[in-house]
Amino acid sequence: ATGLLKCSNLPYASSTQTIGVGGGVISAGPHTLVIPPGALLAPTAITMTAPTGLGVNAVKFQPEGLRFTAPAALSMSYANCSLLGKLLPKRIAYTDDKLNILSYLLSLDNLFSKRVTGKVNHFSDYVVAW
Repeated sequence: ATGLLKCSNLPYASSTQTIGVGGGVISAGPHTLVIPPGALLAPTAITMTAPTGLGVNAVKFQPEGLRFTAPAALSMSYANCSLLGKLLPKRIAYTDDKLNILSYLLSLDNLFSKRVTGKVNHFSDYVVAW
């Protein structure tokens, strides 16, 4: 069995930044996206939002559907989540608007920092899962 990790609500957070061909970093709350040099072919205004009230740790990105020529690294915290009985490695799930899991990102779980990092090729909605 798998599913979305149940989490206490974090405060709403959002930030917008223009990131160019040199790459860059954008954060919303405890979650961070690192875009490598060359992943974007032109300066792009990127918005990263960490919504609240969903009972999960989620991030949303704009512009919707933006694609990278090299994968970006999305690092999401799950320090505020319930790990009861969840010894399986955490993963980042790609979900639809109703939080249905569509697929999983190739993810690396760091139990000590309570962060999971996944490779993102395009913008959509992402949620911490197991």
